[in-house]
This record gives sequence, C-alpha cells and structure tokens, in this order.
Amino acid sequence: MTNVVLVCVAGISGTFLARRVRQLDSGFETTVSTLDALPAVAASADAILIAPQLAASLETITALAGRVPVAVLPGTAYSADGADIAVRTLHALLGPESPNFPHPTSGKKD
Repeated sequence: MTNVVLVCVAGISGTFLARRVRQLDSGFETTVSTLDALPAVAASADAILIAPQLAASLETITALAGRVPVAVLPGTAYSADGADIAVRTLHALLGPESPNFPHPTSGKKD
C-alpha cells in the first residue's frame, strides 16, 4: 500500500478526489491534509500531491516533505477525469514502484 497525502486548502474537494483515487487504484491509501496539518502526516507519506491553489507553497511543502516525492496537481485534477489525472501523476512521480504500474486503465506506462 502506497500512502499518499493530498494537501489542499480546506479538504473538501480533496476528500472527493482522494475517494475517487482509491476507487480507481486500490494500491493507494490517501490522506487529505491542510498545509498547517502537513507536518503531522508527512513522515508517513510515500508521496505528496499538492492542490493547484497551493502551488505557491511548493517550496515550503517540499521542505516539510524531506525525501518524500512531491508534485503539484494540475487544475484538471478536480474535473470529472481528475482521479485518472491524479493516479497518472502518482505513477509518474513514483515510477515502477508505484502500485498497479503501468496505469491499470491505460495498459501503458505513464
């Protein structure tokens, strides 16, 4: 199981995205966190995804993450196909160690 932290402003839209990511790829366990709460969960993460509205905080989040890989999600990650975009972002971030790599719905490497 790969532990993913999704960092967003308030957690509402992030919670919906996290649920859809888990439905699409059960190899990811997702936790939603605000920037303020990130220090408490960053150490247990295998990857951190940042909501696009927090892109300006990338440097701060990367510092908090230490050696955990970090990526900013595109705005389209909150669209109807957002879970697929988030899973593809995770596979690109984690590479072959990512669960269900290559992406289970595409049959090809990301």
